[in-house]
Amino acid sequence: MKRSNKQYAQALYTATGDTSGKDLERVIKNFVLLLHKNRKIKQVENIITEFIKYAKKQEGIIDIEITSTRKLDKTTLEKVKEIFGKKTISTEKENKGMLGGIIIKTEDVIFDGSVKTQLTKLKQKISN
Repeated sequence: MKRSNKQYAQALYTATGDTSGKDLERVIKNFVLLLHKNRKIKQVENIITEFIKYAKKQEGIIDIEITSTRKLDKTTLEKVKEIFGKKTISTEKENKGMLGGIIIKTEDVIFDGSVKTQLTKLKQKISN
């Protein structure tokens, strides 16, 4: 049976759940042997990336990427993060080409509050 990197990551998360010390070492060693046996060693970095995403999701941690024309002040940044929950990790990007506003990306949703998008929507409403 062919397994995806995501499936391997989820299996590793489940297997390591409450383990520590020597037990954790044994689980990881067996996991690496399994990857070797299934010829997936070259996929280790991708599996680790999937593991981190899955672990964050299981623990209720949300990653957001905030794009704006300039760095947000601390108060605004905290208010944006508060909307997504207490366990929000944010990354900020500056886009000097934006007219203004803010774009927030999560793993599967984009909230586009940029001035350009708002003007485009307004133009569409006026045209109809």
